[in-house]
Amino acid sequence: MNNRNQILNPIFIVCLMTLLLNDFYLKQTFSNALTGKISDFAGLTVFPIFIAYVFPNTRKWISIATGILFMIWKTPLVTPIIETLNQFSPLKIQRIIDYSDYWALVVLPIAHTIINRDKILILDFGKLLKLGKIGIASVSLFAICATSTPPPVEMPKGTIYIGKEYTIKKSKAETIEMIKSLGYNVDFYNNLEISTSFRKHRSRNIPYYQTNNIIIYDENSKPIDTILNVKYTLYETEQNRTKIEIINVKLSEDGNIQRWQTLKYLRKQYKKSMEKQVIEKLK
Repeated sequence: MNNRNQILNPIFIVCLMTLLLNDFYLKQTFSNALTGKISDFAGLTVFPIFIAYVFPNTRKWISIATGILFMIWKTPLVTPIIETLNQFSPLKIQRIIDYSDYWALVVLPIAHTIINRDKILILDFGKLLKLGKIGIASVSLFAICATSTPPPVEMPKGTIYIGKEYTIKKSKAETIEMIKSLGYNVDFYNNLEISTSFRKHRSRNIPYYQTNNIIIYDENSKPIDTILNVKYTLYETEQNRTKIEIINVKLSEDGNIQRWQTLKYLRKQYKKSMEKQVIEKLK
């Protein structure tokens, strides 16, 4: 096989399309552990094959080098470099440290085989072979650059429904004191005229607690966002056991998010933020 044709291999093209679909739709729609792993598996297939296409002399060792760089990339060692680049570059780089991502390294032997075998299946573009390679190479470069770059988005405004319950192994009074010890206020709003049914909060017809100005930090303990307020209920189900249900978070006094995909994505993101910033510290 002509080693300059490896980007026409169906496995490469499928992984390239998967990478694009995942980074520009699936992550923003579902935003879960699976979408993160899809990027790693697809990216570790696409990257070494693309580099070997652009620089043929690297084909013997690029898969090994990719694995080593990926393992380093997923450690705190790279954090100062990312922070420095983000200070000067208009394109911000994002990276999540998750050592379970190392499972994606299992695809590197496949990439190595595609790069180095004499005969493998390729898509036949006929007379458009050169044009096809240029097009796929261009898309590959875009996908590789985009997968570590967060899309430019405006800060969300308005209220986001969370509706998630947690059990805290403390009394209700102790839970409230714990929240206060974290530096937050705990204000109680008693709606005496309407029902106190536990599941009626969606129409805002039960008493609730409110905590204001919760700062969200990144993995390096740097503030990145502020939640204007959080509404939640507290019920002591038994002695030294309290159920807290987060009703919603308000990001600003104005604004209204209409797109359901955006709401679903933001719900997951702010649910995770509340778990990290508050819930885990109460348990």
